[in-house]
Formats: sequence, C-alpha cells, structure tokens
Amino acid sequence: MKTIMVFGVRSIIEAIKSGKPIDKVWLLKGIKSNLSEQLLNALRSSNITFSFVPVERLNRFSKRNHQGAVARIAAFETHQMEHIIEEVISKKENPVFLLLDGITDTRNFGAILRSAAAIDIDAVFIPTSGSAPINADVIKTSVGGAFKVAISKVANLKDVIYILSSHDIPTVGITEKAKTTVYDYDLRGAVGLIFGSEDKGISGGILKIINNTAKLPMSENIQSLNVSVACGITFYELIRQRLKN
Repeated sequence: MKTIMVFGVRSIIEAIKSGKPIDKVWLLKGIKSNLSEQLLNALRSSNITFSFVPVERLNRFSKRNHQGAVARIAAFETHQMEHIIEEVISKKENPVFLLLDGITDTRNFGAILRSAAAIDIDAVFIPTSGSAPINADVIKTSVGGAFKVAISKVANLKDVIYILSSHDIPTVGITEKAKTTVYDYDLRGAVGLIFGSEDKGISGGILKIINNTAKLPMSENIQSLNVSVACGITFYELIRQRLKN
C-alpha cells in the first residue's frame, strides 16, 4: 500500500476525522497543548498506534515545521470525474465545482483547498499532468482541508466543462481578461469556477469553450493576484450572494 507522510497536529486530526487509514503517528516527547490533547484523544478512541519520540526522530521525517506530530497514512485517493459530478448533482440543488488549470505550487494548492473546504466547495478538478501533487506540503498547507473536499484528477479539464454543460451548469473563468467583475456576476445557482496559474492564467483552449468570464477589480499597478487569494475573494463573494438571498 502506498503511503504519504502528514505533518502537523491539526492536519492529522482532520485525517482521522476523514476516516483515512493511518498506519502510525509519531509525537514529540513532552508535547502539551489543547490541540495535542485532542489529537491524543482521537488516536486512542480510534485505536491508532502512536509513540512519543525525541525531536531528532521527527526531524528525520522533515526539516520543515512538523509541529511535533507526524503521521503515515494511506496515499490520497481521488474521485472518478463522472461519478462525483453525478453524486453531487443528485444531492445538492446549487452545487459549486472548482476547476484548477495548471496550479503547480503546492502551497497555493493547499491554501485553495483550505478555502474550498471552508465554504463547502462540492468538488475540485485538477489535470493529471501540470498540477501540484497531493502531497504532505499540500495537506499541511490546507490544514487538513484536503481531506474535506472531493478531489478528482482528469486527463483534460475540458471534459469536466462538457459534462457540467450537459447538466446545464455554467462555467465561469476568473481572469483579468474579462470585462465583467465577479461582483456583477450572479453566483447563486449551480456553477463551475475556473482558475488558472499566475504565470499563464487559464489556457486559451479552455477560455474558448466556457460560458462566461469574470475578473477581480484591481489597480493598474499590478497585473494579477496570487491565485489562492483570488480564489478566497471569489469564494466569499459567492457566499455573500447566497446568504443575501
């Protein structure tokens, strides 16, 4: 069984909550905090093997900030595209799908997943090539959000757009090339939101087939926002519109 390492107390707690198979957890000797107590309780109640080790042992796993906790879990499983779309549509009236085109930075990807989990995005789609891997850095940056959002890897994002279109779900590309702002676009219904990388943006092929585009207004002094920031702003405009009505 393929495994990945997860770093950080909160990320491990979220992995336990998600039901991910956890092989073992290593904790820093003498670790004490309310959050670490929550983790210990979760480990004991779930009968997960854990041990207390010196910091040198944890540093062998990663020299980055592991926060005194490391877990070895089963490799992240993604969802089949058609199945997750059909399942979401059958259960929710106005679902929100997120399509990420060429997001290669793991920290940006993790931050996006954290925001997506915070507003209950229904599914995230990423290309099998040209995207950041779902690894320990992504999970840690997402603070466990990666475990709370359905993620699907697809050969081509165009396939997702075509399937959403067959269900009369419009797709909106968030790009500085748009004439309309996200504040002028109605986000209350079912929708697929598309974000591209900071350097290349949404690919031309995708821009040709989507229904609409919208932008975030900004000063002429800067060309674009960090993609995770752009996602967060757009997500909360969507929530604002839906709470208002």
